[in-house]
Amino acid sequence: MLVLRLFFLVLFLGKQCLCLNVTNHGNDIDKLKEIVQQLNASLQHMQTEQIRKDVLFRSEIEQLRNETTHLKANLYSQSHGTIAFTARLSRDVNLAQGQTVVFDKTQLNIGNAYHETYGHFNAPIAGLYQFALTLLNDGNESYFSLVRNGNELLAALYSKAGFIPASAVVVVQLEASDVVFVKATNVGANLDEPFYCLFSGYLIQ
Repeated sequence: MLVLRLFFLVLFLGKQCLCLNVTNHGNDIDKLKEIVQQLNASLQHMQTEQIRKDVLFRSEIEQLRNETTHLKANLYSQSHGTIAFTARLSRDVNLAQGQTVVFDKTQLNIGNAYHETYGHFNAPIAGLYQFALTLLNDGNESYFSLVRNGNELLAALYSKAGFIPASAVVVVQLEASDVVFVKATNVGANLDEPFYCLFSGYLIQ
């Protein structure tokens, strides 16, 4: 009888231990789930923070690029001084429609931005420029255009037949490497020399 009681007591204690182990394992699983949730939350926060830092970093890079461009322009202006030119014709010219007027006699060319071989002014830096143009036909009615980069019209001039001059002054914002020149826009355009036809310009700021 005593043996039987001991048997049931051992069996009872075994069940209690088993229940205790199962309960402990359940608590461990809950703790692991809580840890995983915390890790996921931390990961999401880190990803959000990294995205914010990337956006800020790209913004700072763009700002530095703009500041570098501005500093380069200032440095060029300070090291090279004034950018200015005046050029005229050295002879009478007859022009085809669309032909560039080459003012081949340079009187002033500070900064060497005007190219008398081609009649082009190449902006060395971005800035605000002023251009002045005076033209006198050699007897024929003539039309001309002051253009940027070959196709953007800055000013149109009409020199009436009978040696009537035409002139224009424009202020324009140019980007570095922009090209400004004069071209004939009608068939049979002609110009008189020497000081009746002038093309000039300078950097304002």
